[in-house]
Amino acid sequence: MTKYLEDISDYWDTRARGYSLDNQAELESGQATKWLQLIERYVSIKKEWHVLDLGCGPGFFSILLSQIGCRVTAIDYSDKMLQEAKANAEKYKTSIDFKKMDAHQLMFQDQSFDLIITRNVTWNLEQPMIAYQEMLRVLKPSGHLLNYDGNYYYHYTDEDYNRKMHREHQHMEGIDVSKIDGIAEHLELSKHLRPYWDEEVFKQLGVSSIEWDILNKEINSLGKTMIRSFLIHVIK
Repeated sequence: MTKYLEDISDYWDTRARGYSLDNQAELESGQATKWLQLIERYVSIKKEWHVLDLGCGPGFFSILLSQIGCRVTAIDYSDKMLQEAKANAEKYKTSIDFKKMDAHQLMFQDQSFDLIITRNVTWNLEQPMIAYQEMLRVLKPSGHLLNYDGNYYYHYTDEDYNRKMHREHQHMEGIDVSKIDGIAEHLELSKHLRPYWDEEVFKQLGVSSIEWDILNKEINSLGKTMIRSFLIHVIK
């Protein structure tokens, strides 16, 4: 078990209900269609595919992909996130296999999934390269990995990133963000500018192809480009 795993899980337990409300709003708005369009820009999803939603939170991608006919397995390490995800799956009448699991140690056989999708998860990981190795292990040959993430705590390494890149939070009443702020200072991906770091790692791991797109960026007062969020597409 990694050093901060339980503390990170405890923090996301406190965020579970608010995140669930956000996810429900996304599923019931045009955001769901926009996400599907973004996914399909990179991957032509087939209905029979077995999909892993890694770090599923309250189940947004799990439900979205189940609704279009995929067989979905979803994992998270936060008990309360999984509770919300199961309730949301029932609410939206989808059948999803939820499991509590650490992304650093995936309890699946090799070559189990056609697609792995993850959103705002990898920045939380203490050993992201090990997690990426695990993802590739359980991905089928020529399978796809889609990772949406951001440089949320890169200001610990480059203070310029703190000047205009303020994080937006919703449903934050009673949430002590300082807990995750303190943990993030010690996390590996707070030290690297992404997705450039991820690209180099995947090249080392020998994937067939990697591409990425910056989805949100800002220019600070010094004229420096701040990469706020990005999407990485890997084919094993």
